Amino acid sequence: MPTIQMATDDDVARFYGGIQFNTRWVAKSMRKGRLVAGMGGLLEVEPGLWIGFLEVPEGERRPSIYRHVIEMLDAAKEAGAVKIKTWCDHSIPRAEAMMVKLGFSPTDETIDDKVVWAWVHSQG
Repeated sequence: MPTIQMATDDDVARFYGGIQFNTRWVAKSMRKGRLVAGMGGLLEVEPGLWIGFLEVPEGERRPSIYRHVIEMLDAAKEAGAVKIKTWCDHSIPRAEAMMVKLGFSPTDETIDDKVVWAWVHSQG
């Protein structure tokens, strides 16, 4: 069974083939021993705007991942995120339902032919 923990710069480099994030970010890695098998989190692309990512191997997609997603969203919000953008992989069962449950809505924007979903902080 894999373990999920706060990601390090080394985890990011291992998972993404040497890439280093050069801005603020929060993420968790899914490890199987020394192997970084999955990664999910958020990356600030401009002040207040963060991009979410979640890459979990098909065989490791479980409902328990949801609590880790919530934790990373909360961390980004605490760090100043007022808008979060991501995309929804419709080939994953229940992915769209999870996006809606998290408070994301589809937009008119696309990236690589994928609809961008956005969460925007409500101004109280």
